[in-house]
Amino acid sequence: MPNDLAVPDREPGVNRAALENVIESDAHRMKGWSSMKASAITGRRLLAVSCLTSLALLAAACGSSTPTATPTRTVTVTVTPTSPPATASPAPPGPQPCATAALKLAVGQANGAAGTIFYPLDFTNTSSSACTMYGYPGVAFVSSPGGSVIGAPAKRRTPPAPALVTLAPGATAHATLAVSDVLIGNNCVDKVQVKWVQVYPPDQFSALFAHLSRPGCADKSLVTMGVTTVTSGP
Repeated sequence: MPNDLAVPDREPGVNRAALENVIESDAHRMKGWSSMKASAITGRRLLAVSCLTSLALLAAACGSSTPTATPTRTVTVTVTPTSPPATASPAPPGPQPCATAALKLAVGQANGAAGTIFYPLDFTNTSSSACTMYGYPGVAFVSSPGGSVIGAPAKRRTPPAPALVTLAPGATAHATLAVSDVLIGNNCVDKVQVKWVQVYPPDQFSALFAHLSRPGCADKSLVTMGVTTVTSGP
């Protein structure tokens, strides 16, 4: 026992045995408190160590974990080959427009009424193939085949409306040239005698020529003629 708890031998009036018992009991209590305090400190330390260990294990687990790879999805696409479109057989070519070189021009018998003279213009297919004509011919009087134009060209007359005409080899199509004797006689100040007519077939750039002798007008500002579209017929 510590010396400061020793009981003096010479303390008058004190029961020595009882005093020693009290001191011994106090020493036991103090020892118990010390033990409890040490146990509490030890428990807290163990708890702290346990927590640190758990955290370390958790961190290691997180750091070493590898993300699970997403499985690759394979999509199979089946392409059904399509048959190439059937190639249509080209349509047989139809007759082409009648070229100037395939035509012969003739001026038919004149006839007149009410001061206007009408001249049939006949186009004959001289080639060995069928050809077509559509629309109005271009008509003017000229001084000679390939010569200068006299007066104003013919304007277009209706009816009839244009229609496609197919000429077989040797067949003939027609247009009608109308010349106003009234306008030439009453309004023309520059009258001349013409001998040739120049005719461009529809859609062609070279002309045909035919002989046609009659009075004409050299005034280009006065239109004295008209022509119809090409038609079929005998």
